[in-house]
Amino acid sequence: MNYITDHQIDSIAGDTGEALRSEGRVALIIAPLPGTENIPWEGGINGHFFRIRRGVQVEVPKSVAELIRQNEQVNILSELSVKPYKRGGGKRLGAMRGSGE
Repeated sequence: MNYITDHQIDSIAGDTGEALRSEGRVALIIAPLPGTENIPWEGGINGHFFRIRRGVQVEVPKSVAELIRQNEQVNILSELSVKPYKRGGGKRLGAMRGSGE
């Protein structure tokens, strides 16, 4: 699997690449979520796409770090919102039509 290297991040071209290079970097580790241990984080900013290995410390531009934070927060909130439906084998949403309830 191909992961972006520091050299590749440094060589990003164009206005977006220049902005990403000039904004500074943040060191982080993307924690694996259940079932994502071997799945890298993938995301993009204005046509510049990143694939980052989970569980390994990397340095990324600040805006990429913010994108990762927001994405991981959405993943956690999504998992929490479907948890009641998963553990109960389905959750009753309301009375069924024709059931007399």
